[in-house]
Amino acid sequence: MNASRYTVRRLGWHQPPHGDPYTRRVPTAEPIATFDTFDEAELHRREREAECRADENPFRFGGGSVFFQSSLDGPRLHDWLMDAGIDPPVSHLHHRDWRAWWDAFAHTWSADQLAHAWAAFDKVKFFDVAEEVPNVAHVVIDIVWGRLQRDGGTVTAGTEGGRLVGVYRRAGSAEAERMRQNRVRNNGHNFHNSYWFRYDRRRGYDESSRTWPLPRATFFEVVQVPTNVPPLAGVGFLVQRRAIGDTASSGWRERPSRDARVPLWMFAERSAAEAFRDQLAVECRQTVNPFVFVEPDAEPFYHHKFTRLALPLPLPASDRRLEWVEWWDLCQDEATEDQRAAVWEVCDQPLFEVLRVEVSDA
Repeated sequence: MNASRYTVRRLGWHQPPHGDPYTRRVPTAEPIATFDTFDEAELHRREREAECRADENPFRFGGGSVFFQSSLDGPRLHDWLMDAGIDPPVSHLHHRDWRAWWDAFAHTWSADQLAHAWAAFDKVKFFDVAEEVPNVAHVVIDIVWGRLQRDGGTVTAGTEGGRLVGVYRRAGSAEAERMRQNRVRNNGHNFHNSYWFRYDRRRGYDESSRTWPLPRATFFEVVQVPTNVPPLAGVGFLVQRRAIGDTASSGWRERPSRDARVPLWMFAERSAAEAFRDQLAVECRQTVNPFVFVEPDAEPFYHHKFTRLALPLPLPASDRRLEWVEWWDLCQDEATEDQRAAVWEVCDQPLFEVLRVEVSDA
């Protein structure tokens, strides 16, 4: 059995359009480098993290509450900074005051003081290290496409994920199925009614605007996921994430279809898969505002859905999404974990799921 390796991943951040002043966390992770030991990976992570932190203000990331930047509340963050000789003006500040204060004074601090200050912002991370387990499964997915463009019938591949086709233990079997499915699509009915296909927004492809005709387009991919499913088990439990990556390129209007998924991990036991799914969901509730993900054409928010939750602040008066985003930011100082979970449920924005799948050993 091969030893584990360690991958440094770039974590997802997105600057929404339409007046949102914060760069919002999105639950994506893009591999950028792999190492044989954790120490090597961690050293690389720290170097890249320092590069991204340089001249940045942590209070502009995550949302309009210290909750989205640090596990420390305002008073404890105030004390943490004072321990390094940094003097915030008061212990209870509006979030905009924290942000303005950092802009005004951070350049006067020493390197050690800056490092001490940044250590408090455990939720403003740009990279992490993930252990790669020796065994992987190979998942064939069908790429999901965006809207038909008006420039001669062109469609663009979604940034990530797709619809599940099948799961295979052997890489060769998965690739053979991918090629078979692709030949059928290349030679068959053009279900998109499009003449050209482009991949400039999709990860792993050439970023140029080059387009491909139907007979030469790629419609299916193989994604590797870690797994502990033993040989000949026949079934596994696949944890998937909702595809959201299109937001980085074109705002929230060109999101992938709601059924586009990114395979993450496949477990032998449902209980382990559900525990992993729940862990990911909890982590999201600590860093992500659910109203950022509401579809632009979704039904209006109905106040009665939230009234029963006894939330900390009065509900917004309108159905404008940005007002609800700002409102939820402001709720964080007093909201409980149960209330956060309830709000995610009412918003109907589940980002992770468990799916029972057949696993081919052929």
